[in-house]
Amino acid sequence: MYIRTYVCIVKEMSSQRRKAFTIEEKGAIICRLENGESNSSLAKEFGVGHSTISMIFKNKNRIKQSFNSNVLKPKRLRKSRQENVDEALIQWFKIMRNKRIPISGPMLQEKANVFAARFGILDFNCSASWISRFKVRHNIVAGKIVGESSSVDQNSTTNWLTSVWPNLRRQFSDDEIFNADETGLFYKLMPDKTLKFKGENCSGGKLSKDRITVMVAANMSGTEKKKLLIIGKSQKPRCFSSVKSLPVDYANNRRAWMTSEIFEKWLRDWDRDLMKKKKNILLLVDNCPAHPNVTDLKSITLAFLPPNTTSVLQPMDQGIIRSLKTNFRKNLVLKMINCLDANKNNSSTKITVLDAILMVNDAWNKMSQSTIHNCFKHVGFIESHDGFPIQIEHEFDEEDDVPLSLWARNLNSDSLAAPEMWEDYVDVDRALLTSEELTDENIVQNINAKEQRESDGEEEIEEEPLPTAEEAFKAAELLSRFVHSNIENDNLTIAMSSIHNRIRDCFYNKIKKQKQTKITDYLH
Repeated sequence: MYIRTYVCIVKEMSSQRRKAFTIEEKGAIICRLENGESNSSLAKEFGVGHSTISMIFKNKNRIKQSFNSNVLKPKRLRKSRQENVDEALIQWFKIMRNKRIPISGPMLQEKANVFAARFGILDFNCSASWISRFKVRHNIVAGKIVGESSSVDQNSTTNWLTSVWPNLRRQFSDDEIFNADETGLFYKLMPDKTLKFKGENCSGGKLSKDRITVMVAANMSGTEKKKLLIIGKSQKPRCFSSVKSLPVDYANNRRAWMTSEIFEKWLRDWDRDLMKKKKNILLLVDNCPAHPNVTDLKSITLAFLPPNTTSVLQPMDQGIIRSLKTNFRKNLVLKMINCLDANKNNSSTKITVLDAILMVNDAWNKMSQSTIHNCFKHVGFIESHDGFPIQIEHEFDEEDDVPLSLWARNLNSDSLAAPEMWEDYVDVDRALLTSEELTDENIVQNINAKEQRESDGEEEIEEEPLPTAEEAFKAAELLSRFVHSNIENDNLTIAMSSIHNRIRDCFYNKIKKQKQTKITDYLH
């Protein structure tokens, strides 16, 4: 629910004579009267009688309530004529508020003029009334977004764990406490390129096409892993053209970075899902510009870790993300080995964003509950009674744990057999940037980039043709025979039969649509 509040304007309004006031102007007059300005000075400024100002103040309760009425829901408010300036200014405002820098009306006016010039709007001259409407559009009062509260400034990890953390967690069970963090991922990188890219922060350029950002979130008990959020460069990658659904949430940014807009949308979508389930959670995130203090959440209590402590207080950084990348890179290398063994053409061995999504999602599904729980315990969120350090292991099924020597032989890379080479490969993108502290230029560039509809982030890759209904039907029959003759697992057998039946139905439906073709033509 949006809560609309009246706006205080500190800069003098135009002295032009008026007989009718907008609801925003009435709210500003009330605010100024409550702040000590006299009735006579306002009457003189606006060129109206004292009784007009008195009548506005007399009806202040009704005027304030109108901001909360359905008449002024955000979707009905008049949009700014200079929408790009409006969007840039609110982004800048949120960044300043996250830094706890107080913002005044004149500061907003000056910044709006700066952004207008950057957008090439030469006839724009920001007035107090424009700022008044801007504040109403974005629910800003007294220099901050309504509902925003100052976070506790803790300089010591120990102090935070002893004085802040107990109060935060008191109302939540282990199942209801979540941590979320981003990590950058070179999704095409093979082991023989590790030394070239090790330590690269990838703030731009060619490498940005070969990376994605992954948002990882899970609860403290390890019983719930939230669907991954993948941030790529392209709005609509070519490899998505035939895909009806993804196992992850997907967003895009021109540098494949997390932004405050993407974070807020992700958070509000999650909040709505939790409301439907009537569930409340505590979410811990690091304090960076890409993580704004999103207000009026109903089911999520958002808390920020102290600055410069995330390396020791962030559970995701204590082994969860590294385990995810270890699983992903095994999937990646195994895929390449399979392609090479099958002597497939060169285009088949190129990794797309879709390939990366499927592999990283599989790696996330493999993450064990104990690994996640131990990482929360390792940072001190869960009291340890045994006094022994917690060992974080990378979780794999034994059957999938292919020896590194085998990998090296298939990839013609003897150096890969060395354990330190594998460690370097896992950690190669540890320093990748996942967000930036936006400058004025960055804000303008991002808004301009949103207006471009073309997909410009993924290189041209010759895609394999989709299998026909006939090919899928024959493959399903072959796989079904293999499962029934080699694997003793009732659940798998039932699942395989269901898949086989669905593909068979699809196959016969295709045949019915081609009335001139006989069924026997397809089966022989």
